[in-house]
Amino acid sequence: MSANPWKPTDRQHIFSNLLEPINDSSAWTREELEVSRSYLYLLSTAEISEIFDIVERIERDSPNLNEVTKEDFNLPILGSVLEDLRQETINGRGFVFLRGLPTEGRSLYQTALAFWGLGCHFGRAVSQNGKGHLLGHVKDLGEKITSPTGRGYNSASQLGFHADSCDIFSLCALKISKSGGQHRMCSSVTVHNKMLERSPELVEELAFRFYRSRRGELPADEAEPWTRQPVFSVTDGYFSARGASSTIIRSQEMPGVPALTDEQREAIKVYNEIASEIAMDVSFEPGDISVVQNYVNLHSRTSYEDWPEEDRKRHLLRLWLSFDGARPLHEDIIRDHAQGIQEKGTVLHAPLVAA
Repeated sequence: MSANPWKPTDRQHIFSNLLEPINDSSAWTREELEVSRSYLYLLSTAEISEIFDIVERIERDSPNLNEVTKEDFNLPILGSVLEDLRQETINGRGFVFLRGLPTEGRSLYQTALAFWGLGCHFGRAVSQNGKGHLLGHVKDLGEKITSPTGRGYNSASQLGFHADSCDIFSLCALKISKSGGQHRMCSSVTVHNKMLERSPELVEELAFRFYRSRRGELPADEAEPWTRQPVFSVTDGYFSARGASSTIIRSQEMPGVPALTDEQREAIKVYNEIASEIAMDVSFEPGDISVVQNYVNLHSRTSYEDWPEEDRKRHLLRLWLSFDGARPLHEDIIRDHAQGIQEKGTVLHAPLVAA
């Protein structure tokens, strides 16, 4: 196996202010990471064997994935590495990729169990939709991102730069598309800094508590079809960013939502332009696992053409994870992200079939 490119940052936290440059480890650039690939951890043969030894042991009882805990997935060899990767995700550059997990010849349950067990070392799984899915399936089910309740993960559409509605999202690649579907990432901290250089008067516009569509999924104690969150916020010296994405635009047709100002529209435009300009393309291979903190990174995807055969269609597994207060966050973010998306009567489960 080639040398492992993984290298952590110094993880030094520098007290942040919204209208000043932020220079901590999360302000990464494409130029540095495309060369070093220091975000990529290559699993060793011993670590892979350890993962599947545990999978084999747990599989004998065939539990539902959401019944499996971190304690069940004890990894004497890999465990300390995963804790280091978790710290890098929360306090460093904000993301890691693991490569080398075999998927060929493995059942969906075996791969999903391995993915779930590794995810338990990074956080607590939360619901990704009103159906209570703790395990998500990124697969084209014919949905349209432009529809009022459309979700991008069930479409083949191009997705703009955004951040998911949780602390950490994680993907595990099972099958890749025939063409397209390029995964792109950028540091939202670096976007903030670039905006300060290019259009400093627009940075403060993104601190507004924007209205965002709930896409038809209303929590039991909420009556409005929208929620509110700033794009940029600083809490106790910790910077956080959210996407300036389609949920803001889709809220504009909802009753009680004021029209965006010209300045806000311009700020959103510049924010997304800079994200696209500085983004790094990251290609998935089958078995790759990404772990990404949503408050310092944005991600997007190009549209894709899928294979005609059902067993070859693009398919990624997804987890939404909570790190349960590991860093300060704006109160609006905590309110919306602590338990994921849950409607009245939602039953949490981890389906093995995309639906």
